[in-house]
Amino acid sequence: MGFGKKKKDKAEQAIEQAVEVKAYGGVLPEKVYDYLLVVFCLAMCIMHMICAKKSFLQQEVYLTMHMFFSFIILFLSTAKKSESKIHNAFLFLSVALTFAFTIYVCCNLEALRVRQWVSTNLDIVVGCTMIVLALYACWLGFGKFIPILVIIVCIYPFFGKMMPGPFHTSALPFSRTISNLSIGLTTGLYDSTLTISANYTFLFCVFGGVMSATGVQKFFGEFGKWTVGRFRSGSAQISVVNTAMVGMVCGNAIANVTMTGPYCIDNMKKNGYNPTTATAISCVGSNGGQILPPVMGIVAFSMAGYAGIPYWTICKMAIVSAILYYLSLSLYAHLHALKTPELRTRIVEKPVVDWDVMKWKGPAFVVPFIIIITLLIQGKSVMICGFWAIISVIVMSYLAPKRHRPKVRALIDGFVEGAKQGAQMGACCAVIGMLVCTFTTSGMGVKLTSGIESWSHGSLFLALLILYIASIIAGMAGVSVAAYFTAAAFAVPALQKLGIAYATAHFFCVYPASYSTITPPVALTTLVGTQISGTPYGKTAIECCKICGVSFLAPFLFVYAPVLLLEGSLTDPTSYIQLLSVIVLTVAAQFCWVNYFCTDLTLLERAMFFLSFLALILYIFMSMNILCIIGLALFAAATVSHVAKWKKNKKKLVTSAAV
Repeated sequence: MGFGKKKKDKAEQAIEQAVEVKAYGGVLPEKVYDYLLVVFCLAMCIMHMICAKKSFLQQEVYLTMHMFFSFIILFLSTAKKSESKIHNAFLFLSVALTFAFTIYVCCNLEALRVRQWVSTNLDIVVGCTMIVLALYACWLGFGKFIPILVIIVCIYPFFGKMMPGPFHTSALPFSRTISNLSIGLTTGLYDSTLTISANYTFLFCVFGGVMSATGVQKFFGEFGKWTVGRFRSGSAQISVVNTAMVGMVCGNAIANVTMTGPYCIDNMKKNGYNPTTATAISCVGSNGGQILPPVMGIVAFSMAGYAGIPYWTICKMAIVSAILYYLSLSLYAHLHALKTPELRTRIVEKPVVDWDVMKWKGPAFVVPFIIIITLLIQGKSVMICGFWAIISVIVMSYLAPKRHRPKVRALIDGFVEGAKQGAQMGACCAVIGMLVCTFTTSGMGVKLTSGIESWSHGSLFLALLILYIASIIAGMAGVSVAAYFTAAAFAVPALQKLGIAYATAHFFCVYPASYSTITPPVALTTLVGTQISGTPYGKTAIECCKICGVSFLAPFLFVYAPVLLLEGSLTDPTSYIQLLSVIVLTVAAQFCWVNYFCTDLTLLERAMFFLSFLALILYIFMSMNILCIIGLALFAAATVSHVAKWKKNKKKLVTSAAV
């Protein structure tokens, strides 16, 4: 019985009421949970939208309220689904304790500021309560991995004095540690990570929910038909266009696949694509939204707040790699269509475009898109961009004829879904703040940085490889922002010591974190996609990794070919040779993966494309011009040979048919 659903007849209502008693332990009817969630979600949205225009709360109160709403929404959402009375009772106790610590902090704000380093016993009790609630809320939102990782890191200061050699650290008093992690109001739960959640990510989570509620995805489908629907791989290209367009203004991979997946995956399956391949194409396209300007994703917001790099600068640096990402995906989809007999032989019909939908749904996408870019160029804050994006998508939706307007209840559901996503990120960022705080106060970050220098023996590539593996491990929780903060805390200083530019070092951490949503073992975007399509999770995750094979190398390419980030000397011919090499190696890699170009590759042709890919990668890493020449020559030779053979065979077929 979700909020805004039609009334059912008495028999159905009686059955559902009987189920409610079992499912909810008789604590509260489901409707009560629905209305409570609506109240708290809307209140959270209103608070953030008001603060975006004019902050009326002190920073500590604002962050406390952000935590308060995040925790309450997660606890109520879980209580609604819980079947255990004991679990429900614990959740309601958590709700009560969340109210209690919020009131305590807000009423004692000045006193807490004064006694920051000499906390009272009651302060310590409240601080411990906040820590436990934050870990529990994060557990409910994202599973066990992140809370367990943070607990392991946070107990380090208590046992650091017993650690050997480089990991030895002086112990901090218990009260000081708890103050740093929670009630101190400046670090730990209140670290920059929570500020990023409140100021950067929340309103764009809401924007994604509202945009979905207004039905803008119908425009994406029609726009895809109009632009790429006439190709043999049209159904897959429509998915690429849809996911890219949603990613431009949403930036949330899971929300993207949830919004576009049902239509795109089903459309590809109907047109002959293997269900696993169709799901993988949709998931990879959705994941790309995290690196596609102007909105990009939560990780990019986190980078702007944590690294202090202007968001518009991040957008400009990401544009080349984002274009290459989607070109690679589009090429894979097209080659797969040409290789699959059902798709290769079918008659391609010109798709019928619903121009009425294009006309009236389009402005709800185009106008917010223009507003976001304009405000970012003007240097406005991300909060202001999010505020006006939400306002504009609502206004443009209601300027359409009545048949295209969203219902008020659907709009409320959009705000609720967006707030739920924002609440999950709020709890996660609060917990990650404790990890960042421990890295800083205990000296663990410095020790890890020194350790990386020692383990790599001064080799830049070896250091990059170690840090890349660490980023992938951090991303096993399936949460991009957690992976980024964890890796950046020690990876960026290590890379800077090795001579890597500050922004490039952060980009090196951002990309593995962004790919964590499609990287096994915990690939949340892939998991959602498989739930939509019903395909096996393992096979789909492997297919996603095949499609993204070259993209996984992007962090290394950023370091050795800064032109991909529009860094370095753009007047140097070497920069453009590197860019050409990256484009060619991307194409060569997809030819090898799919084993197809104009027709099936011979073993020799496939080997030549692979060697071309390998030579160009080594050229980027080693700056040996001879490798570039070899790589480009092999690619050209394989291409000319293959096309000539294909044309010859095609001519024979035409001649045979004529006879």
